[in-house]
Amino acid sequence: MRQADSTIKGYIYQFNKSILEILRMSNDDSLILEGVIEDIDILSHTSTTTIQCKYHEDEKYRISSVATPIIEMLCNYCKSSYVGKEIRYVLYAFFADNVDSIDVSKFENFLNTTQDREIMTKFFHQVFRIPDEDILAIANKPKRSAEDKDKLVSYYKANRDKLLPMVSIEEFWQCFCYVKADQFDQLKESILEELGKITDAETASTLYYPNAFSFVASLSAKNNIDDRTVKKDSLLSFLSQQKTILLNRWTLEALDRNTLLKKKRDSLASLFASNPDVRAFVFSDAFLNSNSDLIIPFIRQYIGKYYKKPKLQKPPIFVFGDNSDELMQSVIMELYKYQQQVNTGMVGMQFVEDSFINDNNCAENYVCKISKLCNISAIILEQCHINQLYIVGSIDSILDSHNYYTETLAVETINELRYLISLTRTLEV
Repeated sequence: MRQADSTIKGYIYQFNKSILEILRMSNDDSLILEGVIEDIDILSHTSTTTIQCKYHEDEKYRISSVATPIIEMLCNYCKSSYVGKEIRYVLYAFFADNVDSIDVSKFENFLNTTQDREIMTKFFHQVFRIPDEDILAIANKPKRSAEDKDKLVSYYKANRDKLLPMVSIEEFWQCFCYVKADQFDQLKESILEELGKITDAETASTLYYPNAFSFVASLSAKNNIDDRTVKKDSLLSFLSQQKTILLNRWTLEALDRNTLLKKKRDSLASLFASNPDVRAFVFSDAFLNSNSDLIIPFIRQYIGKYYKKPKLQKPPIFVFGDNSDELMQSVIMELYKYQQQVNTGMVGMQFVEDSFINDNNCAENYVCKISKLCNISAIILEQCHINQLYIVGSIDSILDSHNYYTETLAVETINELRYLISLTRTLEV
């Protein structure tokens, strides 16, 4: 568990560093999250700077702790030098005994004396000239067997004194910079200071910072490099457009969960105070799997509060993930027991859009619409005249529309969802 917590904190630290770099760079620069070279790549018209973040608050500094990321940068430097690219390499690292710098001679000595099999087999052919063509062929294999690795290690140990570096380490060191990183909370304070230059301190802390974090964390998960490329203006524009705190897995990990949920509840309160609005909830399969025993009580409680005045309020729409058909049928049957009718849009075994949208072929006193996600699109939701869409969990479908409000609620439990939409006054653990 401690290792997991450390890994999560490392990601949070990297996201915070990314936010700070975006806020401090010029409007013409671009930043690539989870960059091509390192964690963060910053591109300007004249140069490229690549940054790797390391955060080890419980670990004392040793050259072996930073050797691998530096060797990775050295490998890239060898390739870049060959094609004439100029890149500045930054290792931004924090240790318990936070050191100011790294001595080049200590790194060079580590490179020349290490017995680490992983380092030798993965990197040596990229930083040293290998005159033996058979060994070089083995080193360049996409996948190496245990026997291959044994041959490489034996060769490197026997010929280490004869291996010449592809580039001068001193030359690489001119393009490399070790930065003594800020402590976790100090880094966040630096972000708040930058955000305070564009808005008031309260907004910077309670709205802009969590949403900047959500923005960076979400883009970092994108597969396409272009989707992970950010300019300062795009972040500032995004922040200015958000009126409520965005919830996702990383914001809930990075910030105080209870405080964040309370602020989110407060921001949603006005939306749930509107009687005439039509609301739709889309539940991911993962969320339903984790909360299957509580989904029926939740829907009945929701109907009991937000559709208790049929003349004033509108029936809600509940959309189930495509792998939750059995649970969806259980919900429909449970509502039937309480003489609460459902519009499923089903005519026989066929989903009929017109029936779902216009309430054809269903009881006049139905209390909600229920369907599977595969039957639902943004166009159908628009034709149902919904005002608010809440996506609970993570789904692959794109249901956003300019014609209704969309919110993703990355909560893990029904109790958190009940709390956010004011079905309960307190957050039950």
